[in-house]
Amino acid sequence: MNPLSALSPPWISRDGKLIIFARGIRSFGQSFVAVLLALYLDLLGFSLIEIGALLSVGSAGAALFAFVVALIAERVGRRRLLIGFSLLAAPAGLALFFTDHFVPLALFAFVGSMAANEGPRGPLQPLEQASLADAAPDERRTDTYALYGIVARGFTALGALAAGLPTIFQDAFGISEISAYKLMFLGFAFVQVAVALVYTQLSAAIEVDEADRRWGNLVRLPSRRRIFTLTGLFSVDHFAGSLLVQSLVALYFFTEYGIELEELAFIFFFSHVLAAASLWLAAKIANRIGLLNTMVFTHIPSSIFLFAVVFAPAGWMALLFWQFRAFLGQMDVPTRESYTMAIVRPNERVAMASLHNVGSSAVGTAGPSVATVMWNVLAASAPLIACGVLKIAYDVSLYFMFRNMKTPEETRRQEERLAASRQGKEVLGETRSEAD
Repeated sequence: MNPLSALSPPWISRDGKLIIFARGIRSFGQSFVAVLLALYLDLLGFSLIEIGALLSVGSAGAALFAFVVALIAERVGRRRLLIGFSLLAAPAGLALFFTDHFVPLALFAFVGSMAANEGPRGPLQPLEQASLADAAPDERRTDTYALYGIVARGFTALGALAAGLPTIFQDAFGISEISAYKLMFLGFAFVQVAVALVYTQLSAAIEVDEADRRWGNLVRLPSRRRIFTLTGLFSVDHFAGSLLVQSLVALYFFTEYGIELEELAFIFFFSHVLAAASLWLAAKIANRIGLLNTMVFTHIPSSIFLFAVVFAPAGWMALLFWQFRAFLGQMDVPTRESYTMAIVRPNERVAMASLHNVGSSAVGTAGPSVATVMWNVLAASAPLIACGVLKIAYDVSLYFMFRNMKTPEETRRQEERLAASRQGKEVLGETRSEAD
């Protein structure tokens, strides 16, 4: 059976389907690593500060390589970079398998852009995001990004479920807990190779026109003011999110409520399923109220539910609020991706996506370390509260700064509604004149 058959809406090109499928596979690997990594490092005897530092190093690598992509993507070629950076991530999994020492682990986490976020970051995502913008008609662009996110979330949910495999490995093979974790990291390396193989099937259609194949000059882009402003705003959002990387959330529920690994695997699996289900709904809502409105008006309630997690009087209530937050917290993702790709020129899309990624990865470098310091100095709940406050501030700022900037299809819909309204008024006026 062709694996693309499940991803075959007729309005998405073959390249688009390949990109979505590849995103799913790498989301699976990133997800189980995100759940396991902090727990594994804690098992090795690393301090909380060391764990935060190693997670931050991975985000630093993601930021650097995303910036490089913004400069070289159109000149070197998107397909080549997708394959190359996928293969570059595999040694990070091998390092976790072969060594327990901090320095080599940090080095390979940096090179492999291994940031323990819920979804993949680094150099691959902006390349995929820019290429998907032309994989479907404008009217279907948000639906395409929604499907991209749904597949990613579905595989992320499976990855979270797979994070419970170390317990099964111990019982089935009679190996130690550390060895069981190492098998998972070896699997991560194989996942990265599989992703690279999928990218080899992409066609030249994902590249820009020959006239636009030049080295990137970010300060001379026609939409630079818009791009840099959005990058700054998104960086606030992602810094807030980096205070809450899944590895640390797993550790939070473990230390505060005594929830074990196998239970955490199911909890995160369910939250990712909810997030995936919300993405298609987000696209439908956006078609009615607009992309920006959907981004903001679904995001603020998710932050409120995050506060509820902290102040919940019982563990089961905290988990329930976490699932509500998971359902609402990702509705801004396909709408944001569609919005940012629509308000810039085609040859600026990699730059837009890359700088967005650079900003999110750069602030993500500090996030886990800041979160662990807050945890140590203030309380385990401090990173959750800070995350919610910053995200609400971001949402309010984004709305008031960009509420009047529409995408081409939103402008067309508005013009069509106005034309229909005028035509209706004219018909009504004629009818009244005839009646008189």
